[in-house]
Amino acid sequence: MISVRSLQVLCAALSLCGCTFFFDVQDSAQPDPVPDSRQQQAIFGQIYKTMQSMKQAGQPEVSDVGPNEAQSGPERWTACARANFEGELRYFTFFLKGDAVTNWRPAVINDRCEMRNYGLLDR
Repeated sequence: MISVRSLQVLCAALSLCGCTFFFDVQDSAQPDPVPDSRQQQAIFGQIYKTMQSMKQAGQPEVSDVGPNEAQSGPERWTACARANFEGELRYFTFFLKGDAVTNWRPAVINDRCEMRNYGLLDR
């Protein structure tokens, strides 16, 4: 005979499996292609405005668009920016969706921003 405790554990396990399955299907159903050149220009404009708003930042540089190496968000694509802050080179990761920057933060090692190619970011 099944105990009440076993039935509760079974219900909890089934409900958790259902949630995981739902999110996996939802994410895979909506592909996110790499931004095209028009979208990248809009993205770089947003990055430029963000970098210009930072105090004491030198001339900013931007990387090419690449995959989200750290997988620290739902976005599939990122771009990195770097600037010299009074002798210290700092990196930032910008998360991309379509032609928009959805979020940004200081880069972490897993973003691999130091390994990307950079060009001047100016408007």
